[in-house]
Amino acid sequence: MKKYFKLKHYLVLLIVLVSLLFTSCIPGEELSVDDTPPIDVNVASGSVTAVVPDPLPVEVDGAAAYDSSVPVVSYYDMIAKGQIAGHTAWVKSGYNPNVGTSEETVWSYSTQYVYPIAAMQMEVVSSDNTQDIPGGTGALGVTITYLDGSFNEHSEVVALNGTTVVPTAHNNLYRINSFRCTTVGTNGKPVGNITLRGVGGGTVYSYMLAGYTRARNIVYTVPEGYNLYVTSATWSCSEATKGVRFINHANYDDASGAPRSFFLPYSEVTLYNAALYRPLEMPTRFPEHTDVKVSVVSAQAGAMADVVLRGWLEPN
Repeated sequence: MKKYFKLKHYLVLLIVLVSLLFTSCIPGEELSVDDTPPIDVNVASGSVTAVVPDPLPVEVDGAAAYDSSVPVVSYYDMIAKGQIAGHTAWVKSGYNPNVGTSEETVWSYSTQYVYPIAAMQMEVVSSDNTQDIPGGTGALGVTITYLDGSFNEHSEVVALNGTTVVPTAHNNLYRINSFRCTTVGTNGKPVGNITLRGVGGGTVYSYMLAGYTRARNIVYTVPEGYNLYVTSATWSCSEATKGVRFINHANYDDASGAPRSFFLPYSEVTLYNAALYRPLEMPTRFPEHTDVKVSVVSAQAGAMADVVLRGWLEPN
């Protein structure tokens, strides 16, 4: 009896196995195994959403192409590390300590910036005559990075002499892209305000507040042979009792691809004692010779404003 039940048990198992084998061989009912890798694309699949970083721009036969396997953050990192030939990390920082009710530029001189109408000689002077002098503890030397009338980049080092004006050795300064200390005394920073202006006490073209080692102004011109790509903007303000409006400008018309003799707005934001960081999904491109600046205006005078733009430069 036990042998009969045991045999019956084995027979049932055999029938089940044969049935499964037969079913798996029916045409149109192929068995399959999903051996695809985990989802890593920036799309939704059913109820699953997965993210992949943006693609890395590369050069293919002189044209832009994209490698979707490399995240864009790696591209920025490589630029910052100097690992992509011809590409240079770029940043402009601006500060206006006293925003008025009329539109001004974001720079420490708190006025509307006026560009030179022609290449010229300039001069440097400090408001302090005790420490921003040879052998003093304050600012001793500054470097001016500028473009000439053909928009080619140059730099000049100027040794300070306090309130005594020191003219530049060159007379081809047309656009001022950077103005900063390169040598200081034991104080580590200027004691007075450092001014870069036209020879003979002319228009101010860059300005460094006492206590700071670089001019903070959002005024920049793209050099000859280069494109500027702006990837992010940060705006912030304080002491703004009725809000502050920021306008990013350039004298370039992206709709027509043509330069203009006037400025067009590219982005605009109004803040009230707040800060806003805005990464750009697609970098804004400005070609060679484009003037870029940020303007600011307050509903009530006395606000302070800061702006930072970041991106990179590359040959066109």
